[in-house]
Amino acid sequence: MGPVISDGYRKRTADHQPGERFSYWCDFICDEFVKLDCESRDRQGFHGELRGGVGIGKLRFSEVISDAQLVTRSRRQIARSGEEDFLISFQLAQQGLIQQGGRQAVLNPGSFALYDSTEPYSLTFNEPFHQFVVQMPKEVLSRHLINPEQYTAIAVSGNSGLGSVLSTFLFSLMRELDTVQRAPGELAENLVNMIALAFSSSVMLEQVGEHSLAREAIKRRIRQYIDNNLCDPRLCNNKIAAAQSISIRYLHKLFQDEEETLHTLILHRRLEQSRQLLADPAYCGHSIESIGYSVGFSSPAHFSRAFKKRFGVSPSDVR
Repeated sequence: MGPVISDGYRKRTADHQPGERFSYWCDFICDEFVKLDCESRDRQGFHGELRGGVGIGKLRFSEVISDAQLVTRSRRQIARSGEEDFLISFQLAQQGLIQQGGRQAVLNPGSFALYDSTEPYSLTFNEPFHQFVVQMPKEVLSRHLINPEQYTAIAVSGNSGLGSVLSTFLFSLMRELDTVQRAPGELAENLVNMIALAFSSSVMLEQVGEHSLAREAIKRRIRQYIDNNLCDPRLCNNKIAAAQSISIRYLHKLFQDEEETLHTLILHRRLEQSRQLLADPAYCGHSIESIGYSVGFSSPAHFSRAFKKRFGVSPSDVR
């Protein structure tokens, strides 16, 4: 693949004397990303090219075309610098290895992975490679993705599923970068949201672990979605799964150890909300039937039966 970034600046080791090229390269990548240590088997003949200086909103884009090297972000470097960023490397050619937090992600062309500048990590390239890197402040991704640290050093395929959607969208933006840089800030927010969806998909959650914080995070997100959509009589498992970009199978798996099924959870939340409305003086002018409809019941008779079964009294008794 040819260069992705055509605007911005271009830094090349070829513009320096052979004996100075690798030291300049170390300066390049530290200035572009975060403070790093870098090693190479061939310091004299080292070749590297860095393209950058472009982005949208608080997201910065860079491109690395380089010889083999080992890059490390140590606790010493973290203590010396205050950068608090997330980075996502998209592998465009050859192979890379990201290690962080006891996990490792092998990146082949088309795949990508997340890593955190506030914790040690290493990037290993055993042969010349080509990567595209997205960098953003940690607080930006954290607004869209709960506990994003849980997703570091896990390879995501950019050839299928939401990973493919993200990669296609991102590289389409790069082809229109001149226009994109003048676009409203909402575009950057949409891109971050798409990144969050790619990492919070069911495939990713299963890779992160059965009892991880990420698993609990999506369950909290599902419960919040249910509360926000109780008034929709069509609310069902299929609609919930589609809204969260996960499969029905994985939705059931998430809640298989809960005391309540999702169907029962929805019913009980509707009944709890209806009881609150019936007891609220502000709703005394609303009929019992209209309150039942407002929380998602499509039949007054069903509402009345379910309410009495749940609370032991009828809706009119509460009113």
